[in-house]
Amino acid sequence: MAKVAADQKNPDSSDRVKNAAKKRKKEQTSDQPSLAQLLKKQRGVAADTPAPPIWKDKLGRAFLTPDDDQNAFDECLKTSFKGFYFDIPSSLPQTIHQTFDLCFEGLERGGLFLYDVVQPGKKKLTQTSVTRTLVGDPGSTYKYLGLRLFSHPWVDVDANGNALHLDKAKQLGSSLERLGYSSRTAAALIAMGRVNKDLTDRSMQKLRQHVSAKPVGSAEFNLTLVNKMESVSAKRDLKREAAYNMGKTSVGWHRDSGLKDFSSIAVYQKQKSQGSNTSKPFGVALRAMDGGAGGPLPSVPALMAPLPSGSLYYMLDDFNHNHEHAVIAGDDGVRYSSTHRVAREGQGTWQYIRDKMQNFQSTATMFDWSVGEVNDPTLSPKKRKHKLVSRLRNQEALLSEIEFEWLRQWFVQGHKHAKLHPYWHDPIKVLIKSFCALEETTVQIIKLLKEASKRGETETEDLCETLFDVLIESFTERNNKRKEWARRYKDPIFRDLAENERPFACPCLDRVAKKESDDLLSPDLELSIRVLRELRSAFVSSDEQGEGMDDAKDDKSKSKKDKKKKTKKSTLTNKEKKKVASNWNAIKSKISG
Repeated sequence: MAKVAADQKNPDSSDRVKNAAKKRKKEQTSDQPSLAQLLKKQRGVAADTPAPPIWKDKLGRAFLTPDDDQNAFDECLKTSFKGFYFDIPSSLPQTIHQTFDLCFEGLERGGLFLYDVVQPGKKKLTQTSVTRTLVGDPGSTYKYLGLRLFSHPWVDVDANGNALHLDKAKQLGSSLERLGYSSRTAAALIAMGRVNKDLTDRSMQKLRQHVSAKPVGSAEFNLTLVNKMESVSAKRDLKREAAYNMGKTSVGWHRDSGLKDFSSIAVYQKQKSQGSNTSKPFGVALRAMDGGAGGPLPSVPALMAPLPSGSLYYMLDDFNHNHEHAVIAGDDGVRYSSTHRVAREGQGTWQYIRDKMQNFQSTATMFDWSVGEVNDPTLSPKKRKHKLVSRLRNQEALLSEIEFEWLRQWFVQGHKHAKLHPYWHDPIKVLIKSFCALEETTVQIIKLLKEASKRGETETEDLCETLFDVLIESFTERNNKRKEWARRYKDPIFRDLAENERPFACPCLDRVAKKESDDLLSPDLELSIRVLRELRSAFVSSDEQGEGMDDAKDDKSKSKKDKKKKTKKSTLTNKEKKKVASNWNAIKSKISG
């Protein structure tokens, strides 16, 4: 996928075409700002959202339910929880209930509900208390608590993984079956995409009816996180809700993350009770927050809404910014919920990373490998250096993005997860192939730097010490992240999981470490970093010798100690040298002070 052909004659022609196209597109859309741009300009961002109006309970109760005090509950909901609305089951068309029943059953039969191993606050790994699965636009993902969820497509797809809209009813789901989904599961996924349109329409109606803010956030849902929650009787290790003593929680207090600012959320819930009618049902808890970045408002009581099975509730516009919600577990049975959202699409889709890899011009396209020089005589030496450094920096950044945002996120979730997501099998293969191609180019660059440092060919104007710096800094950052992921893979939490639910090896990342060779980078980049530092030192030393031969002849009295200091300093990147100098100045100021 990555364009690494070394014999490309004019690598800049495609760049000029793309830049011209981008310029034309920018000029065409300059007079038509997007909804996101309008919202940011007129209403700021999520963190800028002000706190909701205050409603105080005269009795000072920590939380309210309609059973305790219907009037107080309604007044508080209307004042401090504007944006939360719900439709009772009888107000919804029967087709919506029937479709969701089909979806939940099909996803359950397909075995798509899985526990997630997440890392809240980049600290201890923990397993979720609910099982869930992601369904949405083809190629969409959703990242939360350090874990990227890969979606199942809710429409048919073509060979490139893009949405394919079929006209004939008999054909619906046929492409999903060819990928490997069963006919029942494919039908459930297609049905979820169909009912998502209904929820989008109903959410837009609610926005027009209840939200006066202009402009209003989006309700064009592009994915749904479908949860399956077990009751207190079935799952004994549920945590107790400590802030208001509401009972045990299936999902703790949170705001939904990774969504477009001011976008709405629609949630359909279905409860299957196995006990008597007197059993406590699952409930949705709400609490007001002190703005988009603040904590809970202590003066406003929380609310607990025991919504009946088959309810559809909405969190409209900025409600998710200045409120948190939780799910209080019921006494028995199971609760399914389909939470339809408008996820940020930017860097979290297969189409984004695919197109980025396809369009990326690696450093390989700039070189005539036979002579080790940039093959673009139209650029000045200074511009050639700048372009090469920039291209290499972008190449290393793309390598890190592919590894840590995509491949690691896939392989950490185990063979079972991989088998259940057939849509992603080809994309993962492409990601692996692109990573290998880009890494091979990096190895070629290191070879050029190695030869240049040996020969002392400082007259080769295309190579400079900044290239060493880019690789040293990129490798150091990547190696540190690999150590973090190695610790994550070895976390004790995985010992309690089935073998097919544990992390498994990625062919290009987790190969057996070998001695550094001319053709392969070791997975442990420590050796590569040491080699690059040594090469940098030799390159810089030869450069200085070439520039100052006469000075060197007259300066034979320099001590070996001074030369060692110089050599050590030349192994540091320019950024590291500045840091050392800055630290020394800070120490001197403390001493003098």
